[in-house]
Amino acid sequence: MRLRVTHVSRLKYSERVTEQVMECRLGPLSDDDQRWERFELRVKPTSRIASYVDAFGNPGYLVTLAAPHEQLELTTESQVTTLLKDPFALPLVQPRPLAPLERHDYLAPSGLVPAEPRLAELAEPHRPKDPEDAFTAAQTLSELIHAEFAYMPEATSTTTTVAEVLDGRAGVCQDFAHVLIGLCRTVGLPARYVSGYVLVGNGDPDSIHVSASHAWAEVYSPTHGWRGFDPANNVVASEQHVKMAIGRDYGDVPPTHGTFRGLAETTLDVEVSVRKLP
Repeated sequence: MRLRVTHVSRLKYSERVTEQVMECRLGPLSDDDQRWERFELRVKPTSRIASYVDAFGNPGYLVTLAAPHEQLELTTESQVTTLLKDPFALPLVQPRPLAPLERHDYLAPSGLVPAEPRLAELAEPHRPKDPEDAFTAAQTLSELIHAEFAYMPEATSTTTTVAEVLDGRAGVCQDFAHVLIGLCRTVGLPARYVSGYVLVGNGDPDSIHVSASHAWAEVYSPTHGWRGFDPANNVVASEQHVKMAIGRDYGDVPPTHGTFRGLAETTLDVEVSVRKLP
């Protein structure tokens, strides 16, 4: 599936600020499941942009602006081809085993997914008895979250931990991804956070507009390798999902994160458009 994605982030400040430094992880991430064919990042006011690759293999951008300003706008225009039509099918080539560092990163507790006894209680009945059962176990845990947690916008924030989500049994896609990651790690399934976009909706299938990016979890199994599980939509990620970045949790891959000199309050508006191409 060929998709065109436009992502606009507008940061507005209550008064002028200076010496803005911002990290951006808005793609393009290419792997076995997708080819990011075109990517353009534009910034207003004109800023210096330096590119790099982070520790998890994500393309990143460092945006710096020294001049006084009251607004910063970042726009990405992307074209990507997604390739995973059937996420349940076995890959043509046997997945490579994870390296020791990868297993550590995606099995150990992380900042927003700390060790939590309640995760073990929820996950233990679904612990895979055999490595061949890992994919099915991850899908079952994802379905459990969809069934037992309420999707509630504005119930949480980007710093909400898994323990807080378990307390309220409510949250958004980021929270559900974190809970799924925690459940999987508890029963020995390597799991990582994915930020990106998803084509959903009942309207025109060729042009669907959403208000923000999306998040889900990828879980490693010896049979399928990395596969995405989206508890917010109760689906296994397929060609309708576009990945921007991967990490241990949201703290590794916020779309934008930065600092500035000044005492202003900040508001962030995000617009995302995903269009299916012929």
